[in-house]
Amino acid sequence: MIDHSVPRHKQIADHLRKEIADKEFEPGDKLPSEKRLCDYFGVSRITVRQALKALENEGLIFKKQGLGAFVSDDTNAQQLVQLTDFSEDMRRAGFSSSSKLISFKKVDPEPEINPILEVPPNSPLIRIDRVRIGNGIPVAVDITWLPASYGQLLLDEDLRNKTLYQILEDTYSIPISAGRYKFTATKADAYIAKHLNVEEGSPVFEIDRCSRTTAGKKVYYQKRYNNPEYISYEIELFRGDDSSESCKQGLPLKEFIPKFNL
Repeated sequence: MIDHSVPRHKQIADHLRKEIADKEFEPGDKLPSEKRLCDYFGVSRITVRQALKALENEGLIFKKQGLGAFVSDDTNAQQLVQLTDFSEDMRRAGFSSSSKLISFKKVDPEPEINPILEVPPNSPLIRIDRVRIGNGIPVAVDITWLPASYGQLLLDEDLRNKTLYQILEDTYSIPISAGRYKFTATKADAYIAKHLNVEEGSPVFEIDRCSRTTAGKKVYYQKRYNNPEYISYEIELFRGDDSSESCKQGLPLKEFIPKFNL
């Protein structure tokens, strides 16, 4: 039975991930072609490619030009961290999530933001401010800037119950494939403190990230302010034997998991 609450590309990725985990496909095995997957699941090629890209980002599969996708050997599956959004993290942790929209507006160019988004310095931006809510508790504030070309797509969307990922990927077939993160300990200013229900100057955990498409186009830049009373993170690194290439290159990041205290 199809679960319409979960995007099709994620269902396909979950299906293939389970088959790999159950050893129905062994390391080195070739996965069915994109066409066969399209026919089997009754979806478009872009949906199948989104699913395969997710598995590739996890290190579970790799692609050979002109040959297709193959199951990775465990020794090559070093980068297992997935790019997820707030609602996905909350759902996996067993909590409900929603958002309170503070503002959605067109703003003047930002000297610090426009270069990050790789848009002309005189281009206006769309700014979206939201409170992220877990189990009824305000746990984070997001301030997001988008180029107008992407921001205008969100004008009539339900930003209280849908994430940017969901809207861009599922409604407009704009897959978000990667993002660069920066983590900083800082203090809540009056604006952030008001919406997190904390005292001004309280410690908050700031996460800056810039997400981009498979073609490398910057979709949005976001500053998220987490209340550390409710959200923390656990990191797992792994190390092979002393002679392994992964050891020579450092300790690859295997898991980066948000933990919720709600």
